[in-house]
Order: sequence, then C-alpha cells, then structure tokens
Amino acid sequence: MADINPIIRAALETHLAGTSGLPDIAYENVTYSPTTGQSFIKVAYTPTLRRPDVIGLNPQQRYQGIFSLNVYSPEGTGPSACEAIVKKLLERFEATTDITYNDGSADYTVFISYAERSNALVDAPWYLIPVDIGWYIYN
Repeated sequence: MADINPIIRAALETHLAGTSGLPDIAYENVTYSPTTGQSFIKVAYTPTLRRPDVIGLNPQQRYQGIFSLNVYSPEGTGPSACEAIVKKLLERFEATTDITYNDGSADYTVFISYAERSNALVDAPWYLIPVDIGWYIYN
C-alpha cells in the first residue's frame, strides 16, 4: 500500500487553495519570501496518529493529524485584517467538512473534526493568528 500522507496533504492543500480571497500561501519546503506589509498564510502538515480502527486481520487504519495555518498580517495595523482571513479559513474547514480528493487512481475522503484559532501574537514585523485544523481519514 502506498503512503497515504502525500494524498492527505494534497487533499488539504487543494481545499485551502480553493478558498477565494486568501493572500499568498507559503507551503512547506517551497521557497517563499514574504513581502513586508502584505498578509500571507504559512502551512504545516503534521500527522499525529496511525492506528488500526478495529481488531482483527487486515484492520482498517485510522490516520489523523493537524493542518496548521499560521495567518500573518502587518504588525501595527490592528487585528481586523488577520481576523478576516482567519474567519474564511474557519468557515472553509468547518468541523464535519468532508474533503474528497482523487489522486488519479482512487477517491479519498479526509474528514475535518475541528478548526480552531489560538491566541494572537506579534512576530515582528507581523501580527500572527495560528489556526489548527484537526483531520482524520480511514484507509
């Protein structure tokens, strides 16, 4: 069986890219130089679990993890620009969202269990709000 993590990442990143009105997105291990004064989103994919979902021979596996989206906006301009982006992300990845993705050989469904924002902080010259999206999939 092929590694499912690239499929999960592709499903989540494709869903993110399909969100209208977002600023630039900085994907993992892709060169990106943010422009001071412009908002952007930094992505991180973190698998946290791979376990059999049932007992027995050849059990179905449950994979889960966190899709982290750090939303950056210019420091010193107030929280509203950053919060507007966060709102779009929370709506796009609302809990109970099912993301269907086809890798060319099969359909996969990634289920969203939660989307939460954390406390904002300043990372000069940026104001930052982290958003964590909990996901799971059966394979």
